[in-house]
Amino acid sequence: MSIIDVRNIAYDYAKKDDEGKEVESVRALDGVSMEVNTGEFIAVLGHNGSGKSTFAKHLNALLVPSEGSVYICGMDTSDTANTLEVRKSAGMVFQNPDNQMVASVVDEEVGFGPENMGVPTEEILKRVEDALNAVGMYAYKDSSPTRLSGGQKQRIAIAGILAMRPKCIVADEPTAMLDPKGRADVLRVLHMLNKEQNVTVILITHNMEEVIDADRVFVMEGGKVVMNGTPGEVFSDVEAVQKLRLDVPEVTKLAFELKKKGLPLKNGILTREEFVRELKVLKNMSGI
Repeated sequence: MSIIDVRNIAYDYAKKDDEGKEVESVRALDGVSMEVNTGEFIAVLGHNGSGKSTFAKHLNALLVPSEGSVYICGMDTSDTANTLEVRKSAGMVFQNPDNQMVASVVDEEVGFGPENMGVPTEEILKRVEDALNAVGMYAYKDSSPTRLSGGQKQRIAIAGILAMRPKCIVADEPTAMLDPKGRADVLRVLHMLNKEQNVTVILITHNMEEVIDADRVFVMEGGKVVMNGTPGEVFSDVEAVQKLRLDVPEVTKLAFELKKKGLPLKNGILTREEFVRELKVLKNMSGI
């Protein structure tokens, strides 16, 4: 059974006048479907306003669909009796880690979720230690979150979710406010958790470089999924991606332009290493 099963969902935001009366509704999601298996790393890509963050909130029951259905570990998110278990199963990491910080000490911050779940104290201590070790932040357990860098705060936010032992992490643009080092650290942690602990990861992003190691990529536009496939499949169609007002990885763009000039490179090259291998193959074939 899939861990996430999204079936043709739609979501309407209500627009209200100054007196609080609804005057119209705006469709933010329109016919979105997605099935995710345990242990997958999924990237949801789209520019601002594409609907990707609205979609992310449906995976944690922060929003429920106006139409269609969302099942997390077999639980219907529209049934309020399932809300707590849904949020235990699918933890949410937001763009700004400061919005998730509630405690003045790191280990208390990470233990906050399990404590509210009623986990026994000894078990909380073990979970906090395990979670901080997993994100490489155990040395900061007695620190104040306010003294940490943006990347460190985001890793603490991820540790707080991990301590709740979720089966899935939904990360909604978790690197958007970070410098390159912080971004690399957070992505490394997410991929490590995915590969070593089999945690399913849904990464919401508009950064092309962040999706190249995903198992599958879903591209959203106007509240719909307009492209999906492996990163190589999606970025094989450079012009289609660019028409969606998205960029592509620089090396992919270079390979695409060289292919247009007649160089027989394969489609969907994503990394420098892959690009160099392709050039070496062509060199050997030409006998140079």
